[in-house]
Amino acid sequence: MSLADRVLGPRIPPAELPCPLPAGIEVRRNGWIPRVGGWLMGGDRKPAGGVTLRRTIVVPEGAVPSESLLVHELVHVEQWRDPLFPLKYALQWVRHGYRGNPYEVEAYRRQREHAARTSNARTPRTP
Repeated sequence: MSLADRVLGPRIPPAELPCPLPAGIEVRRNGWIPRVGGWLMGGDRKPAGGVTLRRTIVVPEGAVPSESLLVHELVHVEQWRDPLFPLKYALQWVRHGYRGNPYEVEAYRRQREHAARTSNARTPRTP
């Protein structure tokens, strides 16, 4: 077992994911990382649906991530391209809390936009 497997948890095979991911992105299952994420989001909150660490998305043990969750977390993958992202995210979290954090606001906005696009694509239009 690799160090990454021991720390981040086992990888979820791409065939088990609801949609393909860009090359180099992996999704893993872990118990403690999402619990810490949930605690940071609001104290007694349940585990976070996902936590992104660079190019790795970590979901709770036993969870099957939704396409919507993956869209949200992929925004954070993009944000991690900035080497100062962890510091900037933490400062915004202290300043605005979880929901007001501009990085989360962007991720939730793009998640909603994706949901609107995909629901419109599935809903037949009436003439």
